[in-house]
Amino acid sequence: MRFTLVPSDAQDTAAARQLDAGFPRLEFSEPLEGEFRRTYGLKLLPWMRGGFAALAALAVVLWALDHWQLPADFSSLSHVLRLLVMLPLALLGLGLTYLLARSEALVRCSTLVFVGYVLAAVVLDVFLAKAGGPLAFSGVSAALLLGCSVMGLRFWVALDVCGALALAAIGAVMFAGWGAAHVIPYALAQITVVTIGCGAAYALEHAIRVAYLEAVVIAHLGERDGLTGLFNRRVFDRYLERVWQQSLVDKSLVVLMLVDADNFRSYNDRFGVKVGDDCIKQVAAAMSGCARRPLDFCARYSGIQFAIVLANPDRQYAEDIPQHVRAAVAALGIPHPDSPNGRHLTVSVGVALTVPRVSDSREAFIELAQAALRTAHEQGGDRVVALESESTLVQTGMFRGEVTLAAARGR
Repeated sequence: MRFTLVPSDAQDTAAARQLDAGFPRLEFSEPLEGEFRRTYGLKLLPWMRGGFAALAALAVVLWALDHWQLPADFSSLSHVLRLLVMLPLALLGLGLTYLLARSEALVRCSTLVFVGYVLAAVVLDVFLAKAGGPLAFSGVSAALLLGCSVMGLRFWVALDVCGALALAAIGAVMFAGWGAAHVIPYALAQITVVTIGCGAAYALEHAIRVAYLEAVVIAHLGERDGLTGLFNRRVFDRYLERVWQQSLVDKSLVVLMLVDADNFRSYNDRFGVKVGDDCIKQVAAAMSGCARRPLDFCARYSGIQFAIVLANPDRQYAEDIPQHVRAAVAALGIPHPDSPNGRHLTVSVGVALTVPRVSDSREAFIELAQAALRTAHEQGGDRVVALESESTLVQTGMFRGEVTLAAARGR
């Protein structure tokens, strides 16, 4: 089965831990790192577009400057490199940010375009060095600064790419003929802009990573019940809908369990709200510990009622889980003098099972689980009642229990 929502709090917990521990090397632990990289490109699209637009403007400005800062012999070379190579490359990069906006290939393609742009500027410096020409502003340093800070490169990639381009430029003009009087200031300029640019790239990526982790943590808090830490009713509705739709495609079994403490009102009246809240938390922890598969979903349904959704379980597993829940709560040994089933807190579990069809209703499926839970309470509580309906009967206002897996199992 292929679900887009994985009801595991591992990623949320990992985000909180990562935010607390920090990430000086700009790398998260998995699966956070993989998810971050998938969203990183979209966050930087405006920056990348601005960067390529700036490179296009830079090519035009440099072409104009070349007419008065370079000897006349280099005007044709400047025209070719600036207007026929660098400007088209910058415009190509800008176009790629729209054509490949949601593709993982965008960063790779834009990086190649950027490398080509910088190399075109280096070529002009090489020709100047070979001819013994003056040290002119060719735009290599400005392009490197833009590449480090606003071209969408992560810090380590920016450091590698821009650092390699700077070293290549310094080496090229050195071997082409410029002496120390030209090479030293040229090298200092490239090293300085790469250092400043990479510092900006680090700060930008760090800020984006912090914002990403904070968003994950906030989403986690917004989807959780404040008392128990389980998913809340809104997430339950959304998850059941997705499981239901996927099960329609796969023609697979869906199981819904509603768990409710027996005679909890009297427990709350006797011990007070604070003790009652502690009891709810213990029951929630015991219940969630019984659902072990990655796609097993636990939520606080309402009050003391909890819900477990099983996507495509085998029959034995579907029968075992509610019994494990009942036994786990009993094992807590929470004193409950008013319990109808002894002197400890117990729970009843109502289970609904179906293989849904297009005409079926999720609302009626939930009603079926509620009917099973009512039956468990009516039979004295501390038991599991499971009702299975043929899919044609799981329709609004049309359901009946066809199979009782555990109508009244003993305490």
